[in-house]
Amino acid sequence: MRKNILVYVSVALLILALWGLWQYGNGADVYIADMNASPLGVGEPGQLNIVLQNNGSKPVDVWLEVENAFVDGNGVAHSTLGLIIPNDSEDPWNVEYVSLEKPIHLLPGNNSVGIWIGYALPGEYPVKVKIVENSRTLDEGTYLVQIPFPEIHLKLEYEMESKNTSDIYRIYGYLINKGLGSARDVSTTLTVTNERTGKPVLTSSGIYYVGNQDKAALWTWPDYPYAIVEIVHGEPSGESYMPVRNVVIGESEDRFLINVTSKWQNQVVSAELLIPSEEESR
Repeated sequence: MRKNILVYVSVALLILALWGLWQYGNGADVYIADMNASPLGVGEPGQLNIVLQNNGSKPVDVWLEVENAFVDGNGVAHSTLGLIIPNDSEDPWNVEYVSLEKPIHLLPGNNSVGIWIGYALPGEYPVKVKIVENSRTLDEGTYLVQIPFPEIHLKLEYEMESKNTSDIYRIYGYLINKGLGSARDVSTTLTVTNERTGKPVLTSSGIYYVGNQDKAALWTWPDYPYAIVEIVHGEPSGESYMPVRNVVIGESEDRFLINVTSKWQNQVVSAELLIPSEEESR
């Protein structure tokens, strides 16, 4: 009796093994042939391009599982947002084409798909991609996405106009981003110091945004100077200079140091002007 039971068990295990081999042998032969992504910066949408090789002679449906497709400002990954864009997509924003909720139909040979990716913080992000068929992993791979820091700079310049008995200096400032990705919430402070007395006479601050490889004008009102300094040699002009709020009135013996400092995450940059300049004071 015991011998018969052992025989039955052995036969059952053999059948299960053969069934597993048959399942494995008849499964899809698909692997990740290539992955690449164009450079992108902080806060910018991008696309991870994946080439899937179907070595079979017939089409096959597979699923993609994606990790680290999106990372928010708190450093939290949102893998379920990795929207897939099949190669035959007519409109990459059409929900009929863009989805993780349905399999990808692969023809024999190479097939291209794309995955939307995006990161709110700079750094390195390993995007893990897995090909699955009937709960069986066919292949998996990792692509390292590098998100560089925006590179912020400041530039100050001025125009001078002599009007009646005053020299009027119109100061313009620009926040410049030489890197990839946008810089949001850049804290910027203007400080004007009278060098004759050594005391600050004006302080103003604001929050600015500068896009990818772009520049943003510093102003309190669009298309107006960032600040105005009037050096009076007689009677003041009496102008209000509205809507410009950063206005300093000085006398002929005064010189003002204009300092602008911007901070974004771990970057701190400054720019300065001396009004009047040393050449003008001679």
